[in-house]
Amino acid sequence: MQSRYSLSYLLLLLATLAACTADDLPAAYSPRTTTPRFVIRTNSPQTRVSYSSITASTFNEGDVLGAFVLDGDNLVKNEHANITYSNIQYRVVGNGTDGTQTLAPVLPQDSLPYSSGYRYIFYYPFREGTIYNNVTHTVQTDQRTDRLYELSDLLWDVATPTPGHTDDPLVEVDMDHAMSCIVLEVPETMLNPQNPQADMLNVCIMVSGIKLTATSLDELEGYYGEAETVDAETVQMQRFGDAVQIDNKDMYRFRVAIPAQTIKNGTGMFRIHTDQGTRTYTAAFSKEVSFYPGKYYRFTVTDTGLRFRGLIENLDNGGDYYYEY
Repeated sequence: MQSRYSLSYLLLLLATLAACTADDLPAAYSPRTTTPRFVIRTNSPQTRVSYSSITASTFNEGDVLGAFVLDGDNLVKNEHANITYSNIQYRVVGNGTDGTQTLAPVLPQDSLPYSSGYRYIFYYPFREGTIYNNVTHTVQTDQRTDRLYELSDLLWDVATPTPGHTDDPLVEVDMDHAMSCIVLEVPETMLNPQNPQADMLNVCIMVSGIKLTATSLDELEGYYGEAETVDAETVQMQRFGDAVQIDNKDMYRFRVAIPAQTIKNGTGMFRIHTDQGTRTYTAAFSKEVSFYPGKYYRFTVTDTGLRFRGLIENLDNGGDYYYEY
């Protein structure tokens, strides 16, 4: 069937459309907002999630993060599409050749907008209903698998556009830990070979009032001063890998992610499962032990009791500096 529209009519229609401005178009057809490339720097020892050592790790493809866009202290909103860029889901979609991992929106229409003055907050793991300036986080009481540990290990970053990328906007994300990581080393011979398990006792598993606008661990630490930790619980620790040689002994290493808190002397702290039952180790140091966000703390079970090896300073190699309380 031939069209009954004349060529002159079609030309007139095209000319009319060409004369329209962006403001004349419906909201659904508003001009596409520039969106930057988002990449995670995987060469940082503070990132995660596939653990290559007790401290170093990277994200897996498909991991979902939450994102917020701030202009000053206000969330950015796309008036045409009626989208507020609050808790938008972004996921890891691939690895770059320059040691990066690429982030992309789970839903294409949720692509984050660009402005040189915007701040981009990313956090992991994603949770529905998260409010960036008042986060409540509860760690898992069973952290024996990678996935359960990941759900406990809250990460965040506040990123801004990288200078020098005006034509191809770039935002580099460098995640850091909002929780403390506790590492416990136990001689293999002391554990039940059928159930080599360790627990951390009397842990405050919930923290509230975390502000993801913090741009450093020191700043986040100040927000923890305002937060309230409650619900002391027993947390099952994750056994990391096979036994390794430490102090000329075969040791199993266990870890747990917990909110920043203080352990007072006289408090039951760790429990290991032996072939004779369980054995509990109580905090008995020269002073109480305080755990801070983003830090790794190393403890060792010895023949004479519990030794606090101190703060793991060098995350690249697992740390070789220690002191005793």
